[in-house]
Amino acid sequence: MIGAAALARPAEDAAARRRNLAILAGALVADAAIFVLFVWARLVQGVSEARLWGEVYWQEPWQTLVAVGNSLPLYLTLLAVGLWARSRIAVVFAAAALLHLAFDLPFHRDDAHPHFWPFSDWRFRSPVSYWDPAHHGALVSLAEAALGLVLIVFLWRRFQSLPVRAALLLAFASYIAVPAYFTLMLG
Repeated sequence: MIGAAALARPAEDAAARRRNLAILAGALVADAAIFVLFVWARLVQGVSEARLWGEVYWQEPWQTLVAVGNSLPLYLTLLAVGLWARSRIAVVFAAAALLHLAFDLPFHRDDAHPHFWPFSDWRFRSPVSYWDPAHHGALVSLAEAALGLVLIVFLWRRFQSLPVRAALLLAFASYIAVPAYFTLMLG
C-alpha cells in the first residue's frame, strides 16, 4: 500500500500500466518467498502452522530465498542500474522494494531478515515486532491496519478503474480477515 500510494498513478496508457505493475511487484517481492513457502507448506504439504513458523521457515532454502528478497544491496544496485539505464520500470520496481524494506526493517525482532545479504548475515533485531505481543506487536498491528485503511481510502480516491478498486476491496477484506485468522490461531 505504501509503495502504491507513493509511486503509482492512474494508468493512461500501456507504459503507465507496466509502471504500476512494476511498483506492485517491487512492493511484494520481499515477501514472495514467504508467500510461496506458506502455500507450499500449508496447502500442499499440510504442515501445521506451528511447525511452519517454528521449524520449516528457518531451514534452507527458505532462509536464503527470504534473504535475497530482503537484500538492500540488491535493490540499491538495481536502482542504480535503472537510473543509469534510464529504465523507469527498474527504478520504480527497486524503489517500491526499498520502501517495503524501509517499513519492514524496524518491525522485526526474532524473525529479522539479513538485509545486507550477500555481504553480511547480520540482522537488525528491533525492540519492536509487527506481530509479537511481547514486543508491542498488538500496537504495531493496530497502527499498520490503521495506516492500511487510510491508504486504501487514499488510493480509492486516486484510482477510478474497476480492477484497481477490486484489488483495494480485497486489501480491505484482508485487513478484516487476517486479524480474525490470527485471533483464532493464537486463541
